[in-house]
Amino acid sequence: MSANSNIGADGYGGSKFSRLIRKCNDFRSTPAAVLIVSTMAVFADTVVYGLIVPFLPEILQDKLGMSSSANGILFGCFGIGVLVGAPVSAYISDRWKIRKWPMIIGLVGLGATSVLFAFADAFWELVVARLAQGISSGITWAVGLGMIADVYAGEAIGKAMGIAFSGFTLGYLGGPVLGGVIYGAGGTHAIAIFVAAITVVDLVFRLVLKEPKDVLSAVASKNASMANLELAQQEKLLGTTSCCPSVRNSIDCGIVQGSSVNAVAPLPTLIASPAVAGKSADIINVSSGLAAVNRIQADSDVKSLQEKGKPSDNKPSETAQDIEKAESMLHKSSSKRRTTMLDLLKEWPILACCLATITVTGASGSFESTLPIHLAEKYNTSSTIIGVVFIAIVVPSVVVGPLSGKFADNERALSRLAPYGRFGFIIIGSLAAAIAIACLGATRNMAGLVVSLVFVGTLAGFAAVPIMSIMGVHVHRMGGDAYAKVYALFNIAYSVGVIIIPTVLPPIMNAVGFAATMGVVASILVFGAIVLSIIPTYQLFKYGRSAFIGDDPRLFL
Repeated sequence: MSANSNIGADGYGGSKFSRLIRKCNDFRSTPAAVLIVSTMAVFADTVVYGLIVPFLPEILQDKLGMSSSANGILFGCFGIGVLVGAPVSAYISDRWKIRKWPMIIGLVGLGATSVLFAFADAFWELVVARLAQGISSGITWAVGLGMIADVYAGEAIGKAMGIAFSGFTLGYLGGPVLGGVIYGAGGTHAIAIFVAAITVVDLVFRLVLKEPKDVLSAVASKNASMANLELAQQEKLLGTTSCCPSVRNSIDCGIVQGSSVNAVAPLPTLIASPAVAGKSADIINVSSGLAAVNRIQADSDVKSLQEKGKPSDNKPSETAQDIEKAESMLHKSSSKRRTTMLDLLKEWPILACCLATITVTGASGSFESTLPIHLAEKYNTSSTIIGVVFIAIVVPSVVVGPLSGKFADNERALSRLAPYGRFGFIIIGSLAAAIAIACLGATRNMAGLVVSLVFVGTLAGFAAVPIMSIMGVHVHRMGGDAYAKVYALFNIAYSVGVIIIPTVLPPIMNAVGFAATMGVVASILVFGAIVLSIIPTYQLFKYGRSAFIGDDPRLFL
């Protein structure tokens, strides 16, 4: 039997179990692993947030004798906590390039405060627990989405964010479903056990994941090995294996990081960006200037090798001047000022995305504070049935998330919507969701309400996914050093929507009824769509559509 008989087709030697362990160890250093863990983190965060929705009226109104306005106050407290946790964690994470441990701290805090909420006996205890939940959630969201943007870029970021948004939707809207079923089966004790189980499982995944900077380093190292192998084959064919060591040194020092070799990701539809090294320059200490120096030198040596069959002459040339320019660029890039949140807010696309987040996610969050009260008062439904009704929003939102992310990064689709681009998806989805929500308010029976919720879930998901994609793409164009900060802004905007809209809607519903309240929510979506369309419409009239789809098109998102 040969020595290689134990080597599998996948290239791993040893027993099946040892090969499996090594494959798992390698997988935790891939972009796909970052995406999976971040999506799980977002799901765990949002499912815990939504668990209380079905039984909150029973606790506040029946047990504590509070008015319906208290429901909105608790949802608002969660948003206030996010306003504290998101920016602080984003600054720390971007400043010191750490993602893993803030995520772990956020998860432990979320699990502990959720158990505290389940066993609270007074309203002030619920308020404190909800504030702490919000702080933990802010950490998870800002850092988790920043991790995805660290390792995915270009066309891949929209698809990646679409998957992450499906985790958000599944937790955000699936939480009430699980909350109703679990509370109906075992009360608050069962809720506490469920939260503890989710925390433990998620904690294991977060502990085994490597830091994104280490993931990028592993991807770059793998690309370098592939390039070295290809170079060795070429040298063997030319019979000049040792004649030009400077070419191999250039490869080893960074030409691969500056090249267009695709980073390898196990998911076939989610390939890490070809520019992954450009994004990871600060993380793996390979600057674009250094890559340029090596690339210029390597190009010169390869040209000399091909034309003369010997090493390049070390005489002054234009190449030396190019290297000096590249080294100057390296020095300037190393001293570049870090992007702040204020810098991000000065960018119209980022500011517009924050507004869209407030309107779209705020509209989705409006159902958590209004729908359980409406169902209990009009149809006398139990907490279990209230949870089941939320399935009508969950399923279509989960399905449409990845599809929306895919189309939002499709060049043909974007060119047809130029200059609106990805904003076109948000505008169309917001207007269509506004119509569906208005129809929801006009329903007269449970069947009509469920059908309307299906349309609302589909269209709201269609409108929400491009928001995160736009933010990531625009930060990439700005230099890619503020991913956690930009998603902290997303989280803050989400919190503003959660604080304002669900908090003010219950009193409005007490005054004017459910139908008129849904009309208010629809109006919020229409207002957001109008504001988002102002700048693209101005550009359309000023430059004409041809300026965005020609041979040298103007940039748009």
